[in-house]
Amino acid sequence: MIFRKIMIASIILVVAISLSAGHRKVLLIGIDGVRADALERAKTPTIDWIYRNGFGTMDSWHQDITISGPSWSSILCGVYHDKHGVKDNKFENKQYHRFPMLPIIAKSYMPELKFGMYMEWNKLIKHSTCQKWDQVIKGSIAGTSETASRSAEWLKNSDLDFYFVYFGAADYVGHISGFTRHNPFYRWTLESIDDGVNELIKSLAHRPNYHEEDWLILLTTDHGGTLLTHGGLSAAERQVFWLAYSDRIQKQSLCGIDCGNKNDWANPMNKSLKHHVPVQPDIAVTALHHLLYNTICRTDELNCWSLDGVSWLDQMGMCNDRQRPIEFAYHCDHLEECF
Repeated sequence: MIFRKIMIASIILVVAISLSAGHRKVLLIGIDGVRADALERAKTPTIDWIYRNGFGTMDSWHQDITISGPSWSSILCGVYHDKHGVKDNKFENKQYHRFPMLPIIAKSYMPELKFGMYMEWNKLIKHSTCQKWDQVIKGSIAGTSETASRSAEWLKNSDLDFYFVYFGAADYVGHISGFTRHNPFYRWTLESIDDGVNELIKSLAHRPNYHEEDWLILLTTDHGGTLLTHGGLSAAERQVFWLAYSDRIQKQSLCGIDCGNKNDWANPMNKSLKHHVPVQPDIAVTALHHLLYNTICRTDELNCWSLDGVSWLDQMGMCNDRQRPIEFAYHCDHLEECF
């Protein structure tokens, strides 16, 4: 009788542990061309909620070239342009064969992982071939409503491990009418994208196996802007945001200081402060750490890839197993009720 009770208790414990672990997944939401000060001025309740209840900063200073090609390469490869080779939007001399995007890195440890992107910018689609993306969906440039609705359905009805959804309207409008917090067209565009982010996150709760999944949501931008352009070293171009959310994240808003830029002799990168706050290459490494958490013991095992980024999973309080459903979407029939 005692042996039988021990066996039943053991079975219950094993089931409980298996249910609590959860299948680790990542949603990366990339919003092109966002000045952090303009984002703070706009009415963006979804992103504001993530900032208040998640982990990250509005002071993640760009440390490399403030152009889309190099920036998205750093975000997806976990290294700066001196390694991935992309210096502009022509993608000439790219070194993705030496410093690949995160699908290749992740699949070298777990070949069964699946990666997908919904991308409005054709150039990034073109230059992401041979990087082992399992699904690539082409969107319309600056088509915010279409991106939100189509990618929300994609999130609900597909079974990938990493989703990258790209919104390009802010950059598009900034080039036409100005990257400034005082520009109403730019501000309204950010507010429309916030509605799209809301739709994406709500869609997670409608996934068939949602309660068995452990989601990490990451949000960032590639660069800010000034006047009608970007690519320089001004604060308006370099001050960007880096946010993360999970149901079990340790809420923390980081106040980041400018740690310099690799290309600015007057303000060189300060290596002693390099990882004071999250920066662009940390997106890839944090995502990899989450996806590979049960496969690699330490992020040191990624050293063979010579990554510039680091993982913030430990600081987020997420170096453990999931215990409960994601609160952000699960407890609200309508996400607006959270605010």
